[in-house]
Amino acid sequence: MHLFLREAHAKRADFFIGQIFAQSVPDNECLQLVASNDSDDVLKEMVIYPPVFCAMHDGERLKMKISNEGEKVMRKTYFYLFYKKKRICRIHLPNMKKGEACEFGVNIRDRFFHKDRRELVFKLKKGKRFRTYKLADC
Repeated sequence: MHLFLREAHAKRADFFIGQIFAQSVPDNECLQLVASNDSDDVLKEMVIYPPVFCAMHDGERLKMKISNEGEKVMRKTYFYLFYKKKRICRIHLPNMKKGEACEFGVNIRDRFFHKDRRELVFKLKKGKRFRTYKLADC
């Protein structure tokens, strides 16, 4: 069973939860913190794993995983994905207890090359707190 949602503002991206079928493209990248407004480190406990890139005939698919490594239940947390300074998606993450994870995929329906991965920006936001990440070579 596939749950397929399309955000009204994202004309070039799809969000879905379920099985992900695509050819996986190997990568050796990790996420690097580039900006933060999280003085009490509430969002530091949320871990964004490096995305898995999958080739599609009309773009790229990113398989994402976010987990809660902290002691508290994380509520009302949002994940944003930006590509070339445009918001591709905004996802309201489910309430996550310690050790729980959320996996989802995002389709980027645009011309996407390996060098364009540096244009991806990942952002976690809770209220006015945020942490912004970019891909970096590991």
